[in-house]
Amino acid sequence: MKKQSFSRREFLSLAGATGGAALLAACQPVTTSTDDDGMEAAMEPVTVVVQSGWQTGSDSDVWTPCIDLFHEKGTHITIEMIRLHVSPEDTMTAVAGGTAPDVYHRYIGGFAELMARGVMFPLDDLIAEAKDFDPDIYLGSQWDNGKWDGVTYGIPVLEGGAMPAICWHKHLIEEAGGDPEVGPRTWTELLEMSRALLKFDDDGNLVQAGFDPKDAYGFTVIAWPVVFDENYISEDKRTFTFDSDAWAEGLDIVAQFWLDPGVDKMQAFADQWPYWTGYSSSGFNNAKRGMIMNGNWMPGAMRNVVDVTGVELDSIGYGFHPNLNEGLKAIDFGTGHTLFMPRDTKVAEDALTFMIHMTSVEVGLIEFEIRAACMWSKPILDAIDLSTVPGLQWFFDAPLEADRLWSPNEFLTPVQSQCEILWQRAIEETMVGAKSAEDALFDINAELQQSLDEYWETQS
Repeated sequence: MKKQSFSRREFLSLAGATGGAALLAACQPVTTSTDDDGMEAAMEPVTVVVQSGWQTGSDSDVWTPCIDLFHEKGTHITIEMIRLHVSPEDTMTAVAGGTAPDVYHRYIGGFAELMARGVMFPLDDLIAEAKDFDPDIYLGSQWDNGKWDGVTYGIPVLEGGAMPAICWHKHLIEEAGGDPEVGPRTWTELLEMSRALLKFDDDGNLVQAGFDPKDAYGFTVIAWPVVFDENYISEDKRTFTFDSDAWAEGLDIVAQFWLDPGVDKMQAFADQWPYWTGYSSSGFNNAKRGMIMNGNWMPGAMRNVVDVTGVELDSIGYGFHPNLNEGLKAIDFGTGHTLFMPRDTKVAEDALTFMIHMTSVEVGLIEFEIRAACMWSKPILDAIDLSTVPGLQWFFDAPLEADRLWSPNEFLTPVQSQCEILWQRAIEETMVGAKSAEDALFDINAELQQSLDEYWETQS
């Protein structure tokens, strides 16, 4: 039987795994009254509180026009936004204290540890009863960022689609002797091209990088099973498998991209030229980085800063990321943006009405106009002109052309936040030579296994 509560031990375990200070959102919803038949007896005003810290300010604010559109529909529901970032620890604290909002927005990795602990509200029954909503607008794996043990806790919304791609500046690849239209197709080719692209000034400082595996999408551990073609956790979610030959081979390659130019030089370069392509100061946007691992948001992000960077969007190449299983075309198609409800919300049906609104074509078009990005869905394919954003077509075609679609359910774990932290530790230890890749992975595997075993003890 699935637990619908969590103990103090579980709470402290999660807090220790995630770290960071708790941000409490103190807002209480208003409930609606019902008659004997379960229909609304009076359309009493209801406030649904939504929390997100993503794309909430200035020209990138997606939420305000989407909420305005919802209010224009004339329902009894008013949406109130809390514009703060959300972490699993913050959410656990707020739910435990009875101060949680009605809807949480979460991206890249979802709320695996919270779904596993019964902190989120199960949605399957509500979705089944919802009018004018067809879950099949999405491909199956798109739902999996918000699923645990077969139960749906989240709805996909906003930016989402294929990832990761290998992306490159065609003119830089050509200057380095590569094929600008094809790009690197194997890890060996990626390493060789990265070395060919390295440039230093007279003082030995790195002024142009080839490829950095810690870049725009490589920062998260869930990027790597897709391109190593091997998971880090067993199918039953009970055993970590970081201590495998494939992961050791992969981590050795990852470290080599920093060892080639020198760790100190690469770090200094990273400090000067940030990763994220949403920034006008991004190293890739300014052709200071020749190649990048990135996701479906990149073409739109680059387009929105082109006036500052001057980059020619047509000069960027896109392809399936090299895989340790050479030639395999694999993507993660599901780890995008998701809306969840905490288990104690008093306005679940009204909150779901807003969540479904956020899946609409109208919302997709709003986001596309602002950010040149949106959640992949079957209806949106007929509603937007992808040709206006060079490169975006690749990301929309990729799930239909891939040999394998990875689902978030395959690699999300009950200790996901700790998993992210320890994977980064393994990378750092290997890069600086503190440990071999094999030893670094063996050590984090042991720590994660202990935490995972403790979780399963609470479920018995």
